[in-house]
Amino acid sequence: MKSRCPHRGTLFFLMLLGRTVVLLAQDTSRPVQVTTCQLETHPDTYDRKLVQVRGRVYFGKFNFDIDSDCKAPQGRVWLDFGGDLQSPSEYWGVFSSLPKRKGQDVQVRGISISLVRDATLDLFINDVGATRFRKPNGDGCGWECLFYAVTVTVRGRFFSAAQGGFGIEECCHLLVIEKVIQVSSQRNRVPAGGEFQCRTDRWEFNADELNALSKIPACSLRDDFKMCSVVFAKHWGDRINVKDHLDYPGPWMSPDMALCYKSGGNFIQTPDHVTKMKPGSYVVREACRPTSPPAPASDHIHCDFYRSGPLEDKNAALLVEKAVKAGREAWRLSDMTQVGWLAYQDSAGQWGLDRAVPLRLERCEQGTMAETNQPWAECTWLSRDDLHEVIVDLRKPTYLTNVARNFDSVPWIAGDVRAYLCRTEPGRH
Repeated sequence: MKSRCPHRGTLFFLMLLGRTVVLLAQDTSRPVQVTTCQLETHPDTYDRKLVQVRGRVYFGKFNFDIDSDCKAPQGRVWLDFGGDLQSPSEYWGVFSSLPKRKGQDVQVRGISISLVRDATLDLFINDVGATRFRKPNGDGCGWECLFYAVTVTVRGRFFSAAQGGFGIEECCHLLVIEKVIQVSSQRNRVPAGGEFQCRTDRWEFNADELNALSKIPACSLRDDFKMCSVVFAKHWGDRINVKDHLDYPGPWMSPDMALCYKSGGNFIQTPDHVTKMKPGSYVVREACRPTSPPAPASDHIHCDFYRSGPLEDKNAALLVEKAVKAGREAWRLSDMTQVGWLAYQDSAGQWGLDRAVPLRLERCEQGTMAETNQPWAECTWLSRDDLHEVIVDLRKPTYLTNVARNFDSVPWIAGDVRAYLCRTEPGRH
């Protein structure tokens, strides 16, 4: 009987083929080293491929993307996470992240993407979103109040926007992070905590002063009069570097938010579309000093995000309506701040938080939905050091009204509750 053992040449070929298959499998899991600019300018080349890239991350209400200096017209590279981890863009109410299911790796265009969870990932998530919630002068905060400029090296799966974009308003390509390899966080001069007392002074310009200001290049509304700021500073005896300012589109403000010059009054647009000041214009100087000092810049800022939403339960809402009609809990018809505060207290208990942390009401805004005329409200509370923020969304449900949609007798019902709680930790970065 003839042996069925393969010929030595055949055996060698099969071994070589097996080795080649193994090498090919290894190559498919090896990331391609790229720059963000390459991803933006040649997205189809890298579509669905595993890549490794390094860049500055920008985060805010309209951003969670990795920077590129080439400004390609095809769009930015939006970031999200593999596994079941929600994107931190959820912190800012940007509901454009990938849909995730707890305990399952996310899938994008048929490709399942896992996530390596470790201390480097935790550091990245914290530092990219750690923020102050209000400026010392009382103005609201956006991305300019983030505490860290974060540069990161990540490995992940890239998806071109050619078949449909990702991120807010489908603006961008997508990089789904599989592993955060390295994080470099640079602390800026935004004060962490502290309480401040601010003084406001106003300077109204006479004709000669307006004429002098108009001769300063770029001293116009187009640049928020930032190039005029050295003149404003001189008027009050301040010494500033006009180019050293808080990086945001508003008026000149020092990087530590302690000094700001705001222009106001009357303006005129010249034929070359430069908006200049005219009689009646003025500038306001706001100078803030700490009455309770902020934490040292060497401290690490750690932030936790909590969310309970939507809280609304139809059966519970019907019981609330019944109580209101019976003359109990009538405050739910008008005092939306009390409804919101009690909803936060209830959620804080579920989260295991100290409900005695002092917070003060910052604002309550309300309006109506265009199509249903359904009233909505949003209330915000802040801590005195502007490191804690609580937001509660309220509404008057349509199922509690009659056909005519009369909401006068409908109680406020709490929906989404969000808490952003930051603290400083000495020597922990």
